[in-house]
Amino acid sequence: MNAITATITHLFTPHHTNNHRPRILHPEMLVAIAAVVFVLHTTMQITAQSYPLILGYATNISVEDLLFYTNQERLNHGLNSLQLNTALSRAAEKKAVDMFEDNYWAHTAPDGATPWDFIVTEGYSYSYAGENLARDFSDSKGVVVAWMNSSSHRDNLLRGEYQEIGFAVVNGSLDGNETTLVVQMFGTPQIRRPIITNASISDTNEVAMQVPTPIVSSNTLSRAVKKPVIDQASMQRNVGYTIMGVLGTVLIVDSFLIWKRKTVRIAGHNLAHFIFIVSLIGFVILSSRGSILSSVQ
Repeated sequence: MNAITATITHLFTPHHTNNHRPRILHPEMLVAIAAVVFVLHTTMQITAQSYPLILGYATNISVEDLLFYTNQERLNHGLNSLQLNTALSRAAEKKAVDMFEDNYWAHTAPDGATPWDFIVTEGYSYSYAGENLARDFSDSKGVVVAWMNSSSHRDNLLRGEYQEIGFAVVNGSLDGNETTLVVQMFGTPQIRRPIITNASISDTNEVAMQVPTPIVSSNTLSRAVKKPVIDQASMQRNVGYTIMGVLGTVLIVDSFLIWKRKTVRIAGHNLAHFIFIVSLIGFVILSSRGSILSSVQ
């Protein structure tokens, strides 16, 4: 047995050289792997903030795709498709920029500005209006799927009264993390003069507001943003999935060989150690997933 084969056998299969337990499943090795994952995650976070063009958050979100998937869902439910409106896209763009500038993630800004303020400021008079938000997603379909999986966002996206829509997709730093915000604004041109009031006063017009996390903007509003060399979120997920895959395979092979050889071990904590490392890696993977917010007025 050459040195390379011996090393692989020692690391990944039960053998007399490792006390009949793959070395990679020994407690000290699992702790070492956990430490490496933690250090890698921390290093990537720091690098992404310091050098966003080298290691940052890369997305493949476009207004065209967002509009396509949104209208596809509406058509699948027997509703009218929505027309892209420049004023609503401008309002969405300004809302996204405002969230980055004032560092908040909500329908209502710290200064009290609502989505309706952004819409009206762009000269869009509405009888119905709504907003969906999303952040930290990597592609357009993922954004729309997340909205459809949220009952409040889904109700907003499938609202029959809407006729027009606007998007903004904006990259920036929120809470110290590089991310992509997506803003989706719905509207129906005013037929009669709407009564715009605050939440404490009844309103004869129905107005809905929803929020997931990345931003959407029209072609004329979208910014030219350089993508980083390495996509931080994808890299974290790939590393996590790879480690879990290796450990899972080793655990299965180990269990099979121990059963086949009828080897008796004094103690066996494989499952406990494996659950520990999977939990840690799962945290890293989940920390890079997108999120959505929902609010209805």
